[in-house]
Amino acid sequence: MANTASSICVVEETTVAGTRHVPGVAEMAEGYAKGERFSLVRDAANRFDPWAVEVRDGQDRRIGYVSCECNEFVGRLLDGGKSVEGRLTSREQVGAWCRLVMEVHLND
Repeated sequence: MANTASSICVVEETTVAGTRHVPGVAEMAEGYAKGERFSLVRDAANRFDPWAVEVRDGQDRRIGYVSCECNEFVGRLLDGGKSVEGRLTSREQVGAWCRLVMEVHLND
């Protein structure tokens, strides 16, 4: 039987939080294209946010966090053993801020 994995977009748009605190993120982001896939990694031990979820690029570099607007939802999916990933929809340099926007996909 063939593998028939599917993907469902569960968050249509969210900004990657905390990119201002990642040294060199603007240079890293220059290499990202629309559709770039990001790993989402649970950070339950984060002392600032119990629902923290790291966003990591294809070279396993932390580029920020899933925004607090949806991180509890994403964190619960990850805690439940689900395969979840981010996909870049846009990037923009706004002054010193590198704004990265992504969708969140649930893979089955």
